[in-house]
This record gives sequence, structure tokens and C-alpha cells, in this order.
Amino acid sequence: MTSNQTLKHYPLSSPQREIWFDQILHPDVPLYNIGGYVRIDGPIDPALFEKALNQVIAENDALRISLHEGESLPTQTFAENVHLKLDFYDFSEQENAHKSALDWIRCEFVKPFQLYDGLLFHFALCKASSLCYYWLKKYHHLIADGWTMSLIVQRVAIAYNAMGQSDCEHHSYKNFLQKDQAYLDSKQFVKDKHYWVNKYRELPEPLLVHQNASQTMKSQRSVLRLKRPFYNQLIEFAKENKVSTFHVILGALYCYFVRTYDREDLVIGLPTLNRSSAAFKQTVGLFVGVSPAKFRFGLDLNFIELIQAIRGILQTNYRYQRFPISELNRQLGLQRENRQQLFDLTLSYICLLYTSDAADDMQCVDLGGRRI
Repeated sequence: MTSNQTLKHYPLSSPQREIWFDQILHPDVPLYNIGGYVRIDGPIDPALFEKALNQVIAENDALRISLHEGESLPTQTFAENVHLKLDFYDFSEQENAHKSALDWIRCEFVKPFQLYDGLLFHFALCKASSLCYYWLKKYHHLIADGWTMSLIVQRVAIAYNAMGQSDCEHHSYKNFLQKDQAYLDSKQFVKDKHYWVNKYRELPEPLLVHQNASQTMKSQRSVLRLKRPFYNQLIEFAKENKVSTFHVILGALYCYFVRTYDREDLVIGLPTLNRSSAAFKQTVGLFVGVSPAKFRFGLDLNFIELIQAIRGILQTNYRYQRFPISELNRQLGLQRENRQQLFDLTLSYICLLYTSDAADDMQCVDLGGRRI
């Protein structure tokens, strides 16, 4: 991969600073590798696939971000000319081709990125058979979030099937940087700060007690799949009580933790889309924020009353959701309390729909990583 860096440097956005601060506390650890692999059922022309990727890279400047060390905070540049030489691996002649391909992908996925002076994504194509390929799509969270990953899969599929044609508008991440800086200098920023600082004048007790807070624990993954009929019941139950399925899940978590840990409150970090316009919803890059939701209902409400109360609190919180969580931590003096966050639990509820017909034969698998 080659790139030609531009000379103009930009500050990090508020969401990027959140990620960067945590990443530098754990150098050489892939805390914020996000992405996964796409299984593509059908024949693929690797050379054409490479061209499609390069078209998408050219049209979405967040993929061309490089960080550079600064005196206090890093800066970022957007390379003008990037040409990806796609890594291609053929496992089709091996005895267990699918397993070999996936083993290689999982090994590659956990390799940390070089944080500065390089591009912060990695694409590779693995052939398991003439009719099955795996596309590794790995990003540092500094340049992408879950919504972005969905956009890129759709756009690569469209570009591959209609090579050389582009039917989507190009939106620059630089527009968000400008909007974000304007927010930090606005009256709304001050209003949001007052809301959150007043809400947390009394710091909540930690939910989970860590034996060694300074030690980075090895991550593990456990998968629980809800059967579709049961999930459909949750959806219908939510509709009947004028809440969302997300509120029902939050209610179940609240009941579990307040009873299991014998407490009357729960603070939980809730990632928010933070894409305030139609243009931003079509822009590749990191936008996602975190809203620290505080629920204190005790044990007196029945479950329907509980989820409706949760809905009310979240509706109010979302008016102030743009306020950066790191700034709130600083305002509350969490470092003096030897704490990194207000919450020990984060819930990300995401519905990513690959709506393009061109993506019908693509099945996406998230390999995880630590995400905000």
C-alpha cells in the first residue's frame, strides 16, 4: 500500500480523542481493533475486488487518515493518493481450507496497528474454494465505528458489481471535524456540561471491583444467541408497552444487577450514533459517542413501569448526548478517585442492515475488539 500524505493537519474529533486516550494507556495492545470478516459466496475476481476497494478508499477520506504525534495531542492528515495492493491468500488446495482461512484471519485480526504515520485499516481476501471467499476488514476504532463498517460493505459490493460507476454522494469526515469544533465552542456545550455534572454530583459506587485496576486483562468472548421466536416475543412485548426492544433489554439488565449486587442503582455506558444529519449518516468515519445512563428506581416498580421509566430517562439524556465522556470524567475528577469511568458496564445495541442488493451474498461476522 502506498500513500501520499497531504501537508494540512487537523485536530482529532471528540470521539477520536476518547479512543486515543485509552489506547495510549495500553500501547501495543489491540484494544480498538474492530471489524471482522465477510464470507462471500460465489466467484470473485481478486483484481476487480482490489479496484473496488481502491475506489471506496478514494471516495471516503476517513479511510485515508494517518495520525501524527504532537506536543500534547496528536494531529491527523488525510492522504490524497492511496493505492491498496490487496493481500490475497489461496487456501483452497489445503485439506481444511475454510478452517485454515479463518484461523489466519483471527490471527491477523489481533495484531496491533502502528498508531502513528500509517493507515489505520487492513483488507485481505482469502480463497477457501472457487465459490467461497473471506474478506478480512480490520480497522482501528479511531477511523471507523459500527455504522461505518456497514457503509463500507455496501459500497464495496456496489463498486464491485458496477465497476467504475459510483451512485453515492461523497461526504468528507473533515465536515464533522469542523462541526465538532464548533460544538466545543458553543453555548450548547456549556448547557450539556451543566446537565451531566449536576446529574453526577454524587459519584456512583463502582459496580465491579477489579483486583488490579492497572493491569490489562486478556479479553474473552462468549456468544449467547436468542432464538428468533423468543426475540420476536420481546419485540411484540415492547410494542404493546410503548417502549423499544432496547428498553426491555436494559430493564432485564437493571433487574439482574441491582438484585445480584444488592444495590438500588445502575450506571451503564450506552454508545450513541452521534450522526446528527442525513449527510453524516452517509459519511465514513468515527462518530459514535457514549452516554452514561444512570438508573435509580430501587425494587418497587413492576417490570412494565420500570422499562417505561427507563424510556423517559433516555429520552431526556439524548438531548445532551453530544457531550464527550472524557470531558465529563475530567469535570468530575475521576482520576483523583483512581477511576477511569463512571460505569463498569457498557451495552451496545446495534441493528446493521445491509440493504444493498449487491451485498446479498455477503455474510458479515464481527470479530470483536474493545469498542465504544
